[in-house]
Amino acid sequence: MKLSELGEFGLIARLTADLETDAAVVKGVGDDAAVLRCGRRWLLFTTDVLVEGVHFRRDFASLQDIGYKSLAVNISDIAAMGGRPTYAVVTACLPPSLTAKEAAALYDGLKEAARAWGVSVVGGDTTAAPLLVLNVALLGEAAPGRVRFRSGAEPKDIVCTTGPLGAAAAGLFLLQNEGFPCPEPLRNILLRRHRRPEPRVKAGLALAGIPAVHALIDVSDGLASEVHHLAAASGVGCEIYRAAIPVEPATEFVARRAGRDPVDWALFGGEDYELLFTVAPQALGEISHALAKAGAGCHPVGTITAEKGVWLLLPDGSRQELPAGGYDHFKQPDGKFSPENGNNY
Repeated sequence: MKLSELGEFGLIARLTADLETDAAVVKGVGDDAAVLRCGRRWLLFTTDVLVEGVHFRRDFASLQDIGYKSLAVNISDIAAMGGRPTYAVVTACLPPSLTAKEAAALYDGLKEAARAWGVSVVGGDTTAAPLLVLNVALLGEAAPGRVRFRSGAEPKDIVCTTGPLGAAAAGLFLLQNEGFPCPEPLRNILLRRHRRPEPRVKAGLALAGIPAVHALIDVSDGLASEVHHLAAASGVGCEIYRAAIPVEPATEFVARRAGRDPVDWALFGGEDYELLFTVAPQALGEISHALAKAGAGCHPVGTITAEKGVWLLLPDGSRQELPAGGYDHFKQPDGKFSPENGNNY
């Protein structure tokens, strides 16, 4: 069977089915980061790779932006576990045609992200390659018992996101449609959302400190995809309320002018890097307060159900099955530009 038939997640399941782990492994494959016991601490370990022509285009972002994003998407994985990022190593595969000044710009962006979130870059590797490739491996830490997994959702939980969705997809649309009419302030907002995601580290730490928060994941591949991951890992179902999905005005402006549905960008666009979580209904007020102190929002978008399946509830009261959407690296036509996959392997 070809990988294009098996698909990314089918491949991962086959490759990892018989992996052996020792007693120090709290969680291996299957979440945003691995969790390892290390003395009195739990370590979090994640990695993501960004490949030119697959995850980014150099005519769509500066090298500094690309370096920044390579670390930011990894930091988001740590935030999605309720942890704090600590140490990173970086492998850079660089085309020989790149100048020393350009390589320095790439690392300037990476250093900027490291300073912003308190990460120490402690090593890595460089090599020549036909295309620009950046791979970051990142450690984080958390207190034992204060990590949140995507597998903890319970029936009757409220499903929430920490912020509006779809802006990164709107930014990508503007880059792919040069000259599309859009006021400069709105354009700048959307391009920044696409080029420079802001991991919700403080929000993740706040959520992990509240026992009523049962499950947590970041929105790297779109709301629909992440809801499917969360529901499958937890053995539950989910109903998402279409009218409740938060979309910021800049995204809505571009979508309407382009004849697109802004909610589709929220559901299937990806790369927003907000957090998606489930919480017991009685704790919603406490959560909203804690997230406000962490500089994030609390937007209820659905409910966890005992019935399996993921559904989109429409304003007229009807419901339809919600496809996972998201990006599968092995099922895309050649040359399609994609978001980064945020799964641990």
